[in-house]
Amino acid sequence: MKNILIAVSGTGGHVYPGIALAYELKLAKTNPIFIVNNNKNGVSLKIVKNSGYNYKILNFKALQRKLSLSLFLFPFKFIKVLFDSYSIIKQTNPCVVVGMGAYLSFPIILVAKLKNIPTLIHEQNTIPGLANKILSRFVDKIAISFKESIKFFPKHKTIYTSNPIRKDIFNITRIQASIKLNLNPLVFTIFVFGGSLGATKLNNIMFNVAQKLYSKYKSNIQFIHIIGSKDFNEISKKYDNIKYNKYIVEYMDDIGNAYSCSDVVICRAGAGTIKEIEMYNLPALFVPFPYATSNHQYYNAKSLEQENLRVVIEEKNLTEEQILNFIETKINNTVIDVNRKIKPKVFPQELLAQEVLNLING
Repeated sequence: MKNILIAVSGTGGHVYPGIALAYELKLAKTNPIFIVNNNKNGVSLKIVKNSGYNYKILNFKALQRKLSLSLFLFPFKFIKVLFDSYSIIKQTNPCVVVGMGAYLSFPIILVAKLKNIPTLIHEQNTIPGLANKILSRFVDKIAISFKESIKFFPKHKTIYTSNPIRKDIFNITRIQASIKLNLNPLVFTIFVFGGSLGATKLNNIMFNVAQKLYSKYKSNIQFIHIIGSKDFNEISKKYDNIKYNKYIVEYMDDIGNAYSCSDVVICRAGAGTIKEIEMYNLPALFVPFPYATSNHQYYNAKSLEQENLRVVIEEKNLTEEQILNFIETKINNTVIDVNRKIKPKVFPQELLAQEVLNLING
């Protein structure tokens, strides 16, 4: 069985698309092997371990762009990681090496290229990171999630595949999802999520909005709010005082149920979230994470902005009134279909997997 290396690092935004790709590659009778780092937060390693795929550890930190001892030592660390990459490639003998956009892709793809192994990188965001900008000059293929990204890459080897997303969050009827979450499928539903990093302002504002909407509409609306670990205890206690239907959780693995029974979404703007909302064709108000590299969440969201359907508001400008106005324009203009079910004909990871397989076949 042919081995394919998939380099992932950083947050789930880079890792989950890699896992979605790995699933398709396994269906094609190849053996995906992940390259992950073992940094102190261990997010990527934990996700890959839980997925059950084989993996190799490659410890490497991104270049610090400020004067420090770490910056001075970086060239020596980079030489070491090149040797470590060479060792992994020698052990696994891959037929293709794929980089999913983060800094860990850089050394393994560089060594693969020096050994004439076919290479592909995937860019999740509208504005590419430094690693992909440099790698794009010599990899064999570049796949992008947003059509706007093509201006950063050589056009002759760049293809739009969109961003791989979980298949299990689709093909669920509204009534099935509502029963699972103990909600009313006939009631207008607002879905809120901001992630565990930096969502405190969004969580607090959205609770205040929820209070006002429940006071006005009572049992004719309901909220799904994924609060995240940082604010869960505080915000969930406040929701306890609201006696109408709601689904309030710290984290939600089966997020497809939330999408399936929702009528409007208020959320951050990671690449995966953007593509999920696009495929569900839901109205959304995006509040991009303000500290994302190159403000890429803002540009991700702007790519999907449409008048009256999807709106982008930066967190510093966010107010309760804006959110209330956006939601209330939807409440009286939404036709609820309890049998609504979204099932895409083609998933992005299927297109991406085909590009990888094409590199094997030359």
